Amino acid sequence: MSNFGHVEKVTMEVGGKTCTFRSKLEYRYAVWLQLQKEQGLILEWLYEDEVLELESRKFRDPIKYIPDFTIETPDGEHEFHETKGWFTSKSATKLRLMADQYENPITLIFAAKPNRVQYNRAKHLEPHIKRIIWNANRDIFKKIEHLFEI
Repeated sequence: MSNFGHVEKVTMEVGGKTCTFRSKLEYRYAVWLQLQKEQGLILEWLYEDEVLELESRKFRDPIKYIPDFTIETPDGEHEFHETKGWFTSKSATKLRLMADQYENPITLIFAAKPNRVQYNRAKHLEPHIKRIIWNANRDIFKKIEHLFEI
């Protein structure tokens, strides 16, 4: 079991990379990113490859944060993509700090439409990040579900 209580980690191979994903959502998003890579829409995707240090006035020491995915775009830029099944205020704060302190565009991905509280947290981030995918199950995964091994 992972540190999410009811969410189990899953080890799968995607695009020749064996990764232990923290959730099925992360695995499914990796499959979608691999599809984008094969179509030439992105150059590369990496899973939890970078540890960021976020400065906060609230804490003396930097907060360590690992984005779910780092994406290399065709123009050589790097973006962070963060998947969320549950979106806490702590997650929102870290994403806001990340947006303020790093130039990399951020995409926030929800498995399904979040509840009102989570939706409002994400809406407050919208001006600071590249985009929000509100319902990946419907908008992305439904079309490629035949590619998932679990």
